[in-house]
Amino acid sequence: METLTKLSARSLEYYINARRWKTELDFFNVEVVFLNRLMEEHFLQLAGEDRIHKLTQLGSKLSALVNEKHQIKELLDHQLRDLELLAEDLLSEGSEALAGKQAHLEYQMIDLLHEFREVKRELYTIVEVVLDERKLLVN
Repeated sequence: METLTKLSARSLEYYINARRWKTELDFFNVEVVFLNRLMEEHFLQLAGEDRIHKLTQLGSKLSALVNEKHQIKELLDHQLRDLELLAEDLLSEGSEALAGKQAHLEYQMIDLLHEFREVKRELYTIVEVVLDERKLLVN
C-alpha cells in the first residue's frame, strides 16, 4: 500500500474505484447464490406454470450476468495489477491507456449492476405475489 502513495491523484482514484468494484463483484457472487437457491428451493414448486417460465428466464439472465461478471473481474484484476505496477514505476503503458481501460470498466460495472438490479426487481415482484397468495391460502 505504501507504493500506492506514489500514484498520481487520478491513478489513485482509479485504484480506489477498481478495489470498490472488486468488492461489489464479490458481493454479487453471494447474492446470485442466494437468489438461485431462493428460486430453486422455495419458489419453483410454489409458483404457477406462468411464473415458473418467468423464474426460469430470470435464472438464465442470472447465469448470463455471472458470465459477464467473470469477464469484468478478469479485466478488473488486470487493471489493478497495472496500477500497482505503475506505482512501482514498472509499467510502460501510458496514463491515457489506463484511463481508457478505467472508463470501459466503469461502463461495464454500471451496466452489470443495472441489469442485475432489474433481474432482482422482477424476482422480488414474483416472490411477493407468491407469498401473498400463500398467505391468502393459509388464512
